[in-house]
Amino acid sequence: MNKKQRMEAVFNMQEPDIVPVIPREMAQAIFDMGWSLPDISTQTDMDSDKVAEAFISNIKKYDYDLCFGTYMDHGFGVPTLGGVLNIPEKFGISVSIKVPPIQKREDWAEVKKKLPLDPLKDDRMPDALKALKTVCRELGDECPISPAYYTGICAANILFRDVSDLTLDCVEDPEWVDDICRAATDFSIDWARAQYEAGCNSVFYLGDHFGTELISPKMGERFILPYVAQFVETIEKEFGQKTFMHIHGNMTRPKSYALLEKIVKEAGVAGLHLDENHDAAWIRENVVEKLGVPGALIVHGPDPIASGPLEKIDAIVKETVEIGGPGGAVLMGPSCQVLPSTPGPNFKAWVDATHKYGKYPIGG
Repeated sequence: MNKKQRMEAVFNMQEPDIVPVIPREMAQAIFDMGWSLPDISTQTDMDSDKVAEAFISNIKKYDYDLCFGTYMDHGFGVPTLGGVLNIPEKFGISVSIKVPPIQKREDWAEVKKKLPLDPLKDDRMPDALKALKTVCRELGDECPISPAYYTGICAANILFRDVSDLTLDCVEDPEWVDDICRAATDFSIDWARAQYEAGCNSVFYLGDHFGTELISPKMGERFILPYVAQFVETIEKEFGQKTFMHIHGNMTRPKSYALLEKIVKEAGVAGLHLDENHDAAWIRENVVEKLGVPGALIVHGPDPIASGPLEKIDAIVKETVEIGGPGGAVLMGPSCQVLPSTPGPNFKAWVDATHKYGKYPIGG
């Protein structure tokens, strides 16, 4: 099988030839080139040539299966709305929001006037799309290249409002939170369209770091679920693609699992990438078998992909794949993203071990 066929088999709930790897690759691709983030990004511009070079190199070097085709962080659109990014010079640290556009709720009236954002014109997005087009032209025939972003309250946090203030807003003024969630989701759909039009050819990789980690499952039904449903429907209708979702929080708890079930059965998410709270046996039973969608197996507990040593990575991957892999419909992923500071040899060992131990029939 090639990489596209491998991913298709997984999303058809079948056994591929080997367990595919989905690293959710972001800043590590830049650091792996020996560059810092200011080498490729300012507040409003991005070096599209360097970004394309980094991601083409990364995909070829580490040979994983589902790829991001351009550099992603949490800052797209923020400077246009009046916010300020922190673009660190230090190795291994991601971009963060230094000053959010909405510091007090009254700021929303002015921020709203700057919407809608245009991915083809505003701050770094045109440069990110230019890099994406280059990567898709070079690798799109052989590699599944996934667009990515966030929706609902997670997108509202990234675009507009500090996480601690926003979680308080959910209690004090939920109707206002609904308003900014709608606006953020409108942008996320436009940004998704731009990425598909630039050449992405695979499932949409939807992220949510709120999950049940930062808000309750009941709040998740209000501030996550309807926006995921809107997003999934749009991506399916306009591009014929499924949505694969990464969500944080311990879903082994009954109320959290009930939200997860609604995300699949009501919102229509076609696969789940959970976090380090979930071991391979739990993923196999509660995601693949009970919910009937593909699940990402992850390194359970503290992440050794970044810290190593190589022998530990090999041993943990072997155990994880042997427990969760038989029967197919699984992928190998990190607990969130491959950390920006991950050394290349560790990254390669993780991918290679997955492909080695994840060859079907597993254990045969």
